[in-house]
Amino acid sequence: MDKSVSSEKKLFVADPHGFCNGVKRALKIVEDLLEQGAVDIYIYNDIVHNSFVVNGLKERGVKFVTTLDEPAPGSHIVWSAHGVSPELEALARSRALQITDATCPLVSRVHELAKQYLQAGARVIFAGHAGHPETDGVLGCGNIDLVGREEDCEKLPELSDRKKTVMLTQTTWCQEDVEKIIRALQKRFPDIECISNICYATSERQQAVRTLIGQHKVEYLVVIGSAHSSNARRLCEVAQSCGSRGILINDPGEIRQLDLTEVARIGITAGASTPEILLEKAIKILNDMGFENA
Repeated sequence: MDKSVSSEKKLFVADPHGFCNGVKRALKIVEDLLEQGAVDIYIYNDIVHNSFVVNGLKERGVKFVTTLDEPAPGSHIVWSAHGVSPELEALARSRALQITDATCPLVSRVHELAKQYLQAGARVIFAGHAGHPETDGVLGCGNIDLVGREEDCEKLPELSDRKKTVMLTQTTWCQEDVEKIIRALQKRFPDIECISNICYATSERQQAVRTLIGQHKVEYLVVIGSAHSSNARRLCEVAQSCGSRGILINDPGEIRQLDLTEVARIGITAGASTPEILLEKAIKILNDMGFENA
């Protein structure tokens, strides 16, 4: 390697990055079941949004499902970190499945709040991505309006009475996006109570990206994570909002296909569902391409 070239190319690693406590907790729950010798283990949806993690569990005999049609009575069903609706929980119990709940506690808290406000007669609006497992679980708590963009706020029907109105949010959203939604909702419903449920790990990882780009003038940010991972996609969006080019990479090997010849200062981070080994592989590849750790 030409040292004169490598000395001009710098690699900056965002801190914190990678697994959050909710992901670590969910994976440990599954690991404990395997160590206890449990058989017929099914996980509803991906335990976390990372193909490396999911494929590793499949190789150990764990099965992944998106319905409860396959698991036979007595099988273990594990709820993913994203949570499920009360209706699905009831269905699992009716089918005599052994339920193990790996829902992130912060997501469970959103469910609790939604139920509490609904029971108190409030109107609940949820800011989240349609079709995301966390969103599906929260919406299953009752009659809740979903908004994913500012335009959605304008389409919400007027209140039929003077109910209290509350907004809750998906835990993996970007703070800037939530603030836009809040402003749009406040125009429609001035008395709305807006509760941001963005988890601390999501906020910390997004702020780490802002700091990295701001302090080190990073031109290009590589995010290691799955395209299905909401928090990983948000990290790319944060990078772009800070003036850096953000790109989401699932397999570290994909980095070799990037044209980085004109890049002098590159940053790297990992989504909250991404294991450290993938980040380490990515750093090694970037080192081999001439980027020295700053």
